[in-house]
Amino acid sequence: MFYSLTGKISVIDENVIAVDTGAVSFEVNCSSNTIYNLNKDGNQKVYTYMHVKEDGISLFGFSDIAEKKMFINLISVSGIGPKLAINILSATQPTTLASAVVNKEVGVLTKIKGLGKKTAERIVLELKEKVDQNIKIANSATNSVKMQVIDTSLTREMTDAIEILTNLGIKKDYATELVKAKASSQDKADEIVRKCL
Repeated sequence: MFYSLTGKISVIDENVIAVDTGAVSFEVNCSSNTIYNLNKDGNQKVYTYMHVKEDGISLFGFSDIAEKKMFINLISVSGIGPKLAINILSATQPTTLASAVVNKEVGVLTKIKGLGKKTAERIVLELKEKVDQNIKIANSATNSVKMQVIDTSLTREMTDAIEILTNLGIKKDYATELVKAKASSQDKADEIVRKCL
């Protein structure tokens, strides 16, 4: 299983990119939001999910961990495959989707192309508890962590961690202070998030 790929984005097509890691170029299916968020210059880190089925193996990529987690949640819903999950994530942000699930706003979900009322209701039913739990964890971290702010410039990994924390519902200013307090310059984004939560 690939956790992430780092390389140059050599091709961008509709919901597909090629990540050139040197000797190998990987075809990765992505949401429109991920493609928009990727910096086309220099090496990029793309978080990945490998989907294996009888007729082939596909890689799905995400610009941040929050979108990857939401993708994994979506494909756990009966009747939703990876392609539909990518279409859903192309039409909305993970935070907007999480809010719609928690607040049982089926109407918000049915506005997404290819998503009928029954499927939208199933998403709300099957994901409400998972999404609600993630929000509670993020909120308890916001309320309980005491910080000792360290003056340090933000690395790319720190910036990614701040974005993940804000996607989990933590205010950006607080997330920035939290990351500065907990992260070292060598930490990867996922390690920083774990330290902050």
